[in-house]
Amino acid sequence: MAQNNLAEAVPLTPEPQQRPNIEQPQRQAQPQVQPQGNPNSQKLPVSKFEKCLMTVCGLVLAVLMVCVVSAKISMSNAQHELQSVNNAVTTYTNRNTNKQQQINELQSRSRLDKIAKKQGLSLQNDRIRNVNE
Repeated sequence: MAQNNLAEAVPLTPEPQQRPNIEQPQRQAQPQVQPQGNPNSQKLPVSKFEKCLMTVCGLVLAVLMVCVVSAKISMSNAQHELQSVNNAVTTYTNRNTNKQQQINELQSRSRLDKIAKKQGLSLQNDRIRNVNE
């Protein structure tokens, strides 16, 4: 690299020195913003279209909120109805199971033999017919 004569010898002193040939930029004082006495003068006027648009959006939002609440209520009612129907189905299923168990107990071979002996009847295998449905 070629050497240039831009380097300067800086003496070691406790106080910083400024180089005489370099101009230091002067700090410019920033203007302080002071609040104005009338804050309404900075607001922009709202046009009729913007007012109508805000009103329509507000109404649409209100209608959507009512629809959400209505849907939640109807869903809750439907769940309550479903639970009632499920309880009724469970009750009828249990009743049917109990009735089927009673039917099977009443049709048992040992019970029928006891009743036949009490009545003085006897079992003859050649007269028995099996009927399949």
